[in-house]
Amino acid sequence: MARTFPARALPMNLPPLSDLLTHYLLGVSSLLAITNPFSTIPLLLTLTSGMTERQRRQQATRAARNATIIMLIALFIGGLILEFFSISIAALRIAGGLIVAFLGFRMLFPQPAVKSDGVGESVAERRHDYSLIPLALPSMAGAGSLALVMSYSTTIAELDHPTLKLIGYALAVAGISTVGLIAALVLRAGSRIANRLGSNGLDALARVMGLLMVCIGVQFIGNGIIEFFHIQR
Repeated sequence: MARTFPARALPMNLPPLSDLLTHYLLGVSSLLAITNPFSTIPLLLTLTSGMTERQRRQQATRAARNATIIMLIALFIGGLILEFFSISIAALRIAGGLIVAFLGFRMLFPQPAVKSDGVGESVAERRHDYSLIPLALPSMAGAGSLALVMSYSTTIAELDHPTLKLIGYALAVAGISTVGLIAALVLRAGSRIANRLGSNGLDALARVMGLLMVCIGVQFIGNGIIEFFHIQR
C-alpha cells in the first residue's frame, strides 16, 4: 500500500512561487496606479476642512475600506454580470482599456479646477460622511479600477483547473487588500504629504500616474483587439 502514495501525484503543475509573486506585484502596481490615492488627497482635505485631524483620519480609513469592498464585490460578481449581458472578455478588455486610457489622459492634461460655492459653507455640511461618495466611489474605486478588477475576474474564470482559480482569486484578493491598505496609509497622512509635496509635487505625481494609466490602457486595448480577432477566426 505504501507504494501507491507516490503514484498519486498532483494532476497539474502549480506555478512557481516567483511567478505568483510577479503576478501579485504587477496586479498591485497596476491597480495602485489607477486608484491613485494621492489624487484623492486634495479632495479629502477640501471635504474635511471643518473636521478635526482625528475625524479626517477616520474618513480616510473608511474611504479606503469602502473602496476595497467595492473592488472585491466587482471581482467576485463581475463574471456573472458579463455573462448576464453576454459581454465577451475581449470586449471588456477593450472597453476597460479605453476607460483607463481616457482617465489617464485627463490626469496628464487636467482641466482647471472649479470651486464650488456650496462646499464647506456650514459646520453641519462639513460633518457629513464623505467616505463612500465621493472619496471611495468614484474617486478611488471608479470606472477604471472596476474595469481592471473585472478583467482580473474574467482572466481567472478562464483558468481550466479549480486549484489555479483558487490561487488566482487569492492573489487578486491579496492585491486588492494591499492597495486598500496603501490607500488608507496615504490618505491618513494626507495633510503631511500635501505639505511636503506642495501643489506642484501633487500635480507632478498625478501626471506620472496618468502616464502609467495611459500605458496600461493601451496594453489592455491591444490585448483585447488581438483576442477579439482570434475569436472571430
